[in-house]
Amino acid sequence: MFPVSAPDELRKMNGHGTTSLPNGGRPWGDPVKHRDPKLPLLESSWLRKVVFLGTGTSGQVPAIHCVTSPDFGGCATCADAVRPGSRNHRGCTSVALVGRHSHDDDDGSTILIDCGKTFYSSALVHFPRNGIRRLKAVLLTHAHADAILGLDDLRAWTMGSVVQPFVDIYLTEQCMQTVQGMFPYLVDRSKSTGGGDVGTLRWHIIDPDRPFWVGTGRSKVEIQPLPVLHGFVNRKDPFWTLGFRIDGFSYVSDTHSIPETTTQIMAGSEVIVMDALKMDRHSSHFSFSQALSFLASLPPPPSSTADGGTASSPPRSNARLPKLGILTDFTHRIEHFATQELLDAWRRGLMDWQVQQAPAPSERAGKGEAGGPRWWDGVWDEADCERRLTIALKGEADKLSRDTHGSGDGDGDGAADREAAWRAAPHWIPPVAMSWDGMVIEFQQTRKEP
Repeated sequence: MFPVSAPDELRKMNGHGTTSLPNGGRPWGDPVKHRDPKLPLLESSWLRKVVFLGTGTSGQVPAIHCVTSPDFGGCATCADAVRPGSRNHRGCTSVALVGRHSHDDDDGSTILIDCGKTFYSSALVHFPRNGIRRLKAVLLTHAHADAILGLDDLRAWTMGSVVQPFVDIYLTEQCMQTVQGMFPYLVDRSKSTGGGDVGTLRWHIIDPDRPFWVGTGRSKVEIQPLPVLHGFVNRKDPFWTLGFRIDGFSYVSDTHSIPETTTQIMAGSEVIVMDALKMDRHSSHFSFSQALSFLASLPPPPSSTADGGTASSPPRSNARLPKLGILTDFTHRIEHFATQELLDAWRRGLMDWQVQQAPAPSERAGKGEAGGPRWWDGVWDEADCERRLTIALKGEADKLSRDTHGSGDGDGDGAADREAAWRAAPHWIPPVAMSWDGMVIEFQQTRKEP
């Protein structure tokens, strides 16, 4: 195994200079030979499972300039992505949230987030596998092509009411203006041409700063918008987009900056899905270092008072911190399994370092992406990792990151002891998983809080 802090090897794995899959004796891209992170037990009052329909950028993976090059452009990710079932094959970011049925739920139990360029082809594969047919609603994060260009394909659900008579679409006024210009016939059927066979869509304008409800009766589901920044308009004005929170599940697929007010809404989530485009920084997306900084610096909800905490002084208890972080929206520069190993080592090193040496508070360290302290200052330099295109620790934490014996990701007494020690550490980092197209996260049912 290559050292997790070796930037040259990671650059090769991520498509900078190698003309074949590195380390031919190691089966990169084969999920049978690579252990997935052990996921924690997750609970939700409404969510039953989350199906990842797409986990790539608007350009998707593999990239055309790689697959048309005689040597795949030196890109290990694209070389693997052309294989059937490859976890490096990625459509545009989208998830299907599958809820629990109620007796009066005749409008389906699946909420789709984003309906982009690859939605229909992804649905053909992943809907039958997961028993999905009807759509309760479609939530749109923003009006870019990777989020809305599949809206026309919803005709396959509504023409002749073959699956359902209509599909409800929830979007902001800003997003609606773009949709109306791009698909006038979907908004006003009198503007259709040809045979006039278009989808029947019901449009619902939402306030990005207020929660809203989807469905009726006992099947109603509360949705909390998560306003975030995603690049700029005319290179100067901020471009706002949305994530969404349902129960303890928060989803942010496109952002370069998350306001404090949105972070406060996300606090207390069990699962956070976060944009992580690539290793180096981008003007409209989180880098891997930014996404990890967010997960490592997210404070618990201010109202949490376990272990003597107060609203102004959060408790040490990690009971209300995320149980799982999931990264999404990757470019072809990110190889799934190599990057997952880096994520595992990063978490292992920081958690073990805390157990052996509690971080010393430092006002000079600044704040992480979620507003909490950069308690890792001195052993993890996010900017340096962005420059070197890697995820790596320094000093003692780097040595600990290489120690896989008794890893908290495994089984047995050693793993249990290590996990218990991590739980007592001053700062909690949840397991962090790479998403892939077709990934399913399941939830056990829990009662709603009164």
